Amino acid sequence: MIRSFRTFLADRRGLSTIVFAGTSLVLFGFGAMAVDVGSIFYQKRRQQTATDLAALAAAADIERATNAARASASRNGFPADAVGTVQAGTYTPDPRLAPAARFQQGSGPAANAARVEMRATTPLILGRVLASSLGGESGEVAIVTQAIAAQDAQAAFAIGSRLARVEGGALNGLLGGLLGTSLSLSVMDYEGLARARIDLFSFARRLATRASISALTFEEVLRANVRIGDIVLAAQDAARDQGAGSDAIAALGRLSSALGSSGQRINLQSLVSFGVYGGRQLSEEVPLKASLAALDLISAAAQIANGSRQLDLGLAVNVPGLAAVSLKLAIGERPVGTSLVRVGRAGASVHTAQTRLLLTLTLVGSGQASLVRLPLYLELASATARLTAISCGAGDVTSSRVTLGVTPAVVDAWIGQVSNAEFGNFSTRPNPPAATVLDLLGLAKVKARAHVTISNTSETAVSFSYAEIQRADKKTTSTQNFVASLLSRLVGDLDLRVELLGLGLPIPGLDGAVTGVIAGAAAPLDQVLTSLLSTLGIGLGQADSWVSGVRCGGAVLIQ
Repeated sequence: MIRSFRTFLADRRGLSTIVFAGTSLVLFGFGAMAVDVGSIFYQKRRQQTATDLAALAAAADIERATNAARASASRNGFPADAVGTVQAGTYTPDPRLAPAARFQQGSGPAANAARVEMRATTPLILGRVLASSLGGESGEVAIVTQAIAAQDAQAAFAIGSRLARVEGGALNGLLGGLLGTSLSLSVMDYEGLARARIDLFSFARRLATRASISALTFEEVLRANVRIGDIVLAAQDAARDQGAGSDAIAALGRLSSALGSSGQRINLQSLVSFGVYGGRQLSEEVPLKASLAALDLISAAAQIANGSRQLDLGLAVNVPGLAAVSLKLAIGERPVGTSLVRVGRAGASVHTAQTRLLLTLTLVGSGQASLVRLPLYLELASATARLTAISCGAGDVTSSRVTLGVTPAVVDAWIGQVSNAEFGNFSTRPNPPAATVLDLLGLAKVKARAHVTISNTSETAVSFSYAEIQRADKKTTSTQNFVASLLSRLVGDLDLRVELLGLGLPIPGLDGAVTGVIAGAAAPLDQVLTSLLSTLGIGLGQADSWVSGVRCGGAVLIQ
């Protein structure tokens, strides 16, 4: 018996068959796993695509989100009941929030996004055979996929200026100085330019033709360097296309004639950002309007065209108490990557340019203080309008509403002496010393210094209805009526010093006389300043904003 067993153990015949049978089972297991894993990944990708499409459908129709998601799943080869949960909510595209915190579940008018979860099973292929051979069940794998989509609502919005009736040719002098020419447009011309609205997509098409730009897209037109004269003519063409009044069209023609063959060239990237539509072909239609008043367009182009960004201008004024007024203006760059007009989604923003003004006024007094020279320096930071929300009614764009968060500029106002070097250097903030406001032939001098600041640290919500969007109504956001109190606040902070023969000896009553002249000029100066700032499109402690177009419908994947 023992010998037979040893013989059996020593017999090697058929060993390869046994090894092959054992390894075949292992190899078949690995092969089954490879095939089934590949199949599972394929099915998961297929199901994820269906889930993405279901989320897009749900976000585009929030009020019927569940039905929209299930219908989408059916169209893409999955049973409707594969859609497990559909949650409406609010998506906030704020980079300051963690990605997981940007979607908040909740229904209601503010809901603009949907989260969809799909559950399905996929059977094993070769793994089923292996499981059966081992006496197990056939086997299926559950697949769960999820997607979040938000409505792709967009709006065209801007921050900028208003028209004021400026007498005495101040607007002609200002725009003419910025454009390097002499203008003689009437107040009626300017009012016509303010009423005429120009669609910027139409304007870009016309500019490409006028300037012979070999551009295919709207963005390429904005990047091109074009003559300021071509900009005016393209604005005139676009105004005609849109049926603008004859007064505006004629005013643009006179402005073009005044510019003649000016060689000034600019690009308009700081004027407008077309957002996702910038890459569209010029021949394509765009589903919303982005517009500017013709006067705003020309004023913005004039500021961009002024290469030195400084302007010295004598203003002809006929105001009691003011003998002469001169203006020095410096315009800084807008914050990098920003523009006056923008097409974008919630979270996009527009900015005004930082601006500096130095008004030198000669005030009429009496006696020893018969002529007082008052340098008034104003520095305005950039005001901002941020697109905070777009509310779209299901299938009804007329119920849409756009909300901007507007922050007026911080303003510093000084009575003081600012050097030319300081005035043009936007990298530092001037801190002007006292200015000589009265010089009695070198025998006596009166020096004055004052400073007030106005700021607004938080956004103000400004809402626009669809009707207001269609009219492109401008709304003003104010911290307070700063202009009306500017001089009185500066006079209240006024520090006067009288110097006699350079010795600092006082002259009785002279400081009081100078203070009285400055205080008495408050009302006429407020009048001049208000008109001048309105001409420049500036409001102290104010910001004007408007929305000119809105697009509802469609959705984009968020996660």
